[in-house]
Amino acid sequence: MYIDTASTSDISALCDLASLLNEQEGDFFGQRTQQVRRLGNLLLAKDHALVLCIRDQDDIIAMLTLNSLNPGNDEPAIMLLNEIVVLPAYRGQGAGSTLLQGAINHARQAGWKQIVVRLTDISPLTEQLLSRFGFSQTAVQGMVLNLNSNQTAQSVA
Repeated sequence: MYIDTASTSDISALCDLASLLNEQEGDFFGQRTQQVRRLGNLLLAKDHALVLCIRDQDDIIAMLTLNSLNPGNDEPAIMLLNEIVVLPAYRGQGAGSTLLQGAINHARQAGWKQIVVRLTDISPLTEQLLSRFGFSQTAVQGMVLNLNSNQTAQSVA
């Protein structure tokens, strides 16, 4: 297994993963055509978005998406963590931690300012994972990780 940046050729597999969230959360991402459009837009907005995946040979078994809350602004990007999803057969093996660490490292290298998570969008298990990586709860935004380019993400896998 290895972490990789997703590409447009991965959209179908990414939509399949996103549909797992739809099953858990109700109408979380809407119809497949909306998912295809949303993921395609994220993949094309490389300066303002990030889609990471974990592959087991040719299969995508996990993904994480981020997009900028302030695209086009001269300030460092504030990124919204949209989703972390892992196929059920691969849960509990560190895939979520690997994706989150990869996203934090990428965000720091890109000079992004923060990663924000809305608490209404995540499960209690994901909230625990975020806390282990230094995300803290805020009254306004949910959970936030302030990025400092001089620090590196801590591994908890």
